[in-house]
Amino acid sequence: MGKKKEMKRSSEKISCTLPFGTYNGEFTLLKKGEKRNIRDMKSCKNAFIPIKVNDESVYVAEPDGKLIPNMVNQQKCDFLIYCQNQPQTCFIELKGENISAKKEYNPYDQIIDTIKFLKNEKRLNNLVSGDVEKHAFIVSPGRQKIPRGVETGERQLWKNLVQPQKKSRTTWDLVHYVKVTKSGRYSNKKQIICSPESPIQIPFNNQEGK
Repeated sequence: MGKKKEMKRSSEKISCTLPFGTYNGEFTLLKKGEKRNIRDMKSCKNAFIPIKVNDESVYVAEPDGKLIPNMVNQQKCDFLIYCQNQPQTCFIELKGENISAKKEYNPYDQIIDTIKFLKNEKRLNNLVSGDVEKHAFIVSPGRQKIPRGVETGERQLWKNLVQPQKKSRTTWDLVHYVKVTKSGRYSNKKQIICSPESPIQIPFNNQEGK
């Protein structure tokens, strides 16, 4: 009986193996059906994104200081979620009440820099390869304010997200502003409205809510 249990545990471990070598330990496996508020515990901004996991082999990781070391001029987003079965990678940047458009402190550059690092890191470039669907989620609490003049940042971010074979996908298909409320309903227009009661479904599907 002991050997059977050991073989079962070994099998479960193998089924969750990621192709990222020494980085594998930086990814946390999320259970199918799990609801979770992804929050930066070191931040006082109180921004978080509520999600529900709808597939097997879905992992969350923190680029800031973990996947990506602290380096001069290297920006990083707060979290990424990798859906291995899709495959799909979701980049998450948590903001406070205001979304800044300032250089070196805006979510567009933070996510773009994260993607560029992953592309150049041999053991991690599978996260952003051409066959991986990529989405960016810019998250803030209920008083979310989107600054004017962000079109250039959005366009540059879109270029780093869009797959070569799917150029017809628009900015709004891939760059998502997420407003988190106490009990808001899920929406899929230019702004996603969600709450812990109505979390974002992961893997993400643009057709939901339409």
